[in-house]
Amino acid sequence: MKKIAIYLISLLSVVVMLGACTHNKVYATVVVTPDKYSKISDDKKLIETTISELKKFNSERPDTEKKIIDSLDQLIDQGQKGMSKKDQAEFKDLLGTSSNGVQGMLTRAYKHQLGFDDDLTGHVRHNMLKAMQLMTHSITKNKNDQDKIYKQMLKDTSANSDLYQIGNDQ
Repeated sequence: MKKIAIYLISLLSVVVMLGACTHNKVYATVVVTPDKYSKISDDKKLIETTISELKKFNSERPDTEKKIIDSLDQLIDQGQKGMSKKDQAEFKDLLGTSSNGVQGMLTRAYKHQLGFDDDLTGHVRHNMLKAMQLMTHSITKNKNDQDKIYKQMLKDTSANSDLYQIGNDQ
């Protein structure tokens, strides 16, 4: 009888451990599935990498342009997963090669060897922050939860303050 009890307790503890591993996670007081939590983590890494590359902007060094464009391409490709078609189009427009997209603005700045002025910094910052807001749409459809996740992502990535520093290495 003791052996059966020991086996049952062992089995029960294994079941509890497995249940804990697949249990939902919490981010910014929002309960999300493990897949969504993983997407949030991946998105934060992409944002940090892109901002890091943007901070290295130097219109007189073309090698920095390729690294920035590559990081933006990666952010576009991976960041839009799970978004609606409308959000994907807006996301690509904000970060892509359109005249008002981050890639388009940076390409013009490199082509004409323009530095980052307050206007360009403001446009890039606005587009990046709006893109981050759109990334939360693939996590949850609840507007309040999207806002909580967005604010926590801003805090975790320091994006709000780091985006003011882009172009300072010129």
